[in-house]
This record gives sequence, C-alpha cells and structure tokens, in this order.
Amino acid sequence: MPKSKGDMTPSGIWIVILAAGFSRRMGTPKLLLPIGEETLIRHVAKQALLSEAAGIAVVTNAAYPEVKGEIADLPVVILENGHAEAGMSSSLRLGIEFLIKQNADAGMILLADQPDISPVFINQLCQRFKVTSHPIIQPKYNGIPSHPVLFSNTVFDGLLQISGDQGARKLLKARSTDIDWIELPHTVPKDIDTPDDFKAYKTAKNQTTKNSSPFN
Repeated sequence: MPKSKGDMTPSGIWIVILAAGFSRRMGTPKLLLPIGEETLIRHVAKQALLSEAAGIAVVTNAAYPEVKGEIADLPVVILENGHAEAGMSSSLRLGIEFLIKQNADAGMILLADQPDISPVFINQLCQRFKVTSHPIIQPKYNGIPSHPVLFSNTVFDGLLQISGDQGARKLLKARSTDIDWIELPHTVPKDIDTPDDFKAYKTAKNQTTKNSSPFN
C-alpha cells in the first residue's frame, strides 16, 4: 500500500528518483509520455511507492512544472531543481542533501526514464543492505551492471563531490571494489531517451500483452 507523507520515517533506506532532465533527444518532455494509462513519471513513482523504502524523493526540473503536477498527489517529497542545466550531478546532490537532513541510512538512485524497474528489484537491494550494510549495492542483469544503485550514507560525501552530467558513474568506477553485486536473471531495464526508444518499448509491451492473452 502506498505510504502517506506522514508515514515516511526520517531514517532507513530512501529512494531518490532523478527526473530533472531536459529530454533533448526526445524533443518533448519524455516523463509525460503515456505508459499504459499514466505518464512515465507517475508510473515510476508509483512503482517505487510499492517498495519497502522508507520514503521517496523525486527531483524534478523547475522548467517543467507539469512533471511535478503529475505526482503532486502522491505521497512523495518533490525537490525542484532550479539549476538542472548544470547536469545530472546537480539533481543527485539535491537528493543526497535531502537524505542527509532525513538522517537516512542509505539512498537508492532511480532514473525516471526506466519504467521496468520493479518493486521486486528495489526490495532485493533493500534487503541486501539490511543484512550487509555494504557501502554500495548494484544489480547486474545477466551479468550487465545497471540501475538502481543503493548507496550507504557512508558514501554520501563522495556523491556530493560529483559534478557535470555524469551522475555517479565516476564514483562507482573509483570505488568498484566496494560494490556488492546482486545478480538478477532479467534483461537490463531500458532507458527511454528517443522517439525510437519509446516506439520500441511500446512494441515490446504490446507483444508481451498479446503473448500472455488467454485467447492466443
């Protein structure tokens, strides 16, 4: 059941959804694209809310208030990034600064343009952290590293030092020996960055629905 804003505990594992891009390759705000009967950003936020995370923070782009409007009624904390042109690192820092104020034990970074990251994947990372308290926990999908990535609060200072549009990639490379890998027998979650990506995603989903129909 989705959490109410009052139910969010100021500790534990929080999710930060990075949703402040400019969708330049899409040519239109991609987070407003339809995924089933809801927009991409709403779908991703609702999936995160189905997880066991203590709370959800969504970093949005102040230049696109309509994205914020899509999730304003959900029990998430919305952090508007007024400097999104500085790159993904500006959103990452905004999210981590918020988690520090919440005294969070860890933060899991989700990308808002990956609709196939499910609560099951999220919970597997949460459960591993609760057992090991490892600094970084990252999944591999059939051997390929991808998202989401969980960072212990012991790594927060390093995340705050990141600049530009690279996200946490540089930190992950520098601290590769600190990563606890979780192997998942699934394909890598697809990013929706371009019109062709969106078309391919819809085609794949329609094919899956057709194949699962009892009337086939």
